[in-house]
Amino acid sequence: MPISNVSFLGSSQAQIARLKDLNSTLVDLQRQIASRKKHETLAGFGLDANSVLRDRTSKNRVDSYLANIDTVTTRINAMNAALQSARDAALQVIDGITTAVRDSSADVDALAKLAKNALNFIHDLANTQIDGRYLFAGTNTTRPPSVDKSTMNANYQTQINDWMNGTITTAQLQANVAAFTTTDLGLDPALSTAGSVTIRIDNATELDYTALADQDGFQEMIRALGLMANMRAPGPGDTPTTGDVGDILQTVLKTARAGVDQLDAAATQLGLNFNLIKEVQSSHQRDSAVFEGLIGDAEDADTTEVVTQIQLLQTQLQASYEVTRLVSDLSLVNFL
Repeated sequence: MPISNVSFLGSSQAQIARLKDLNSTLVDLQRQIASRKKHETLAGFGLDANSVLRDRTSKNRVDSYLANIDTVTTRINAMNAALQSARDAALQVIDGITTAVRDSSADVDALAKLAKNALNFIHDLANTQIDGRYLFAGTNTTRPPSVDKSTMNANYQTQINDWMNGTITTAQLQANVAAFTTTDLGLDPALSTAGSVTIRIDNATELDYTALADQDGFQEMIRALGLMANMRAPGPGDTPTTGDVGDILQTVLKTARAGVDQLDAAATQLGLNFNLIKEVQSSHQRDSAVFEGLIGDAEDADTTEVVTQIQLLQTQLQASYEVTRLVSDLSLVNFL
């Protein structure tokens, strides 16, 4: 074969290879315009792949913490609202009893009705849920903390009936009510073994935001209001005196006020947790924005630059096709 033919064949093959490369580059640039991404896979980043993967992993981790924070913020807000509502309901009863005791005009039946309404409300608040999750049940998130109000009322009525007929004294009534267990108060006995509720909000912090219906004020509220709700004024033939009734009202006040203090303490702790969460959230949001920028710089295609490259490439392709056409048209006649 003449050398000229070998040279021509080699040139043709080189030109074809160049056209394939240019077309492949054009297809990739068009993909970048469509997807707005420089590469389809991590492998396309070459030596920068590890850096891109590290930034993605870091952002995903921060974003997962932000998602946890959104979840726990919703729960804490609901818990705080429930604690505040329970406090307000208890204070209405406390104010009513305080006024009655001060003015020596205790209408036991009216106070009992007020306490009953507050008691039912507080039992409902103890069963506050978010997305089917009981917030005051600790780790027993699928079990309602308040389970048996009828048994609770029956327990109080038994004690009050015994008090009215003289079977027990005022002091014994007070002691028996103070000794009521979680179950006696209509609450789930499993609360005593419920674990703490925690959520991770950063690499080093797992936040405990537990508040339980058998602690943190709810139990003392129910103990006090249950007694008042089931109280009745002594009638003819009943043993208790007006002074005995006054002693019971003082017991209700003392217990209810202790419950309010516990509610306040629980709300304060939730407030401290909330403030910590907000500080961590702000830090994570800044970090997420930084990682977003780094990922964007590494992965996102500059569409203006890509369009310019496409235009230049199209010009090169047109020139290459023209060269290929001219070379393919060469013959001895044309050469002569």
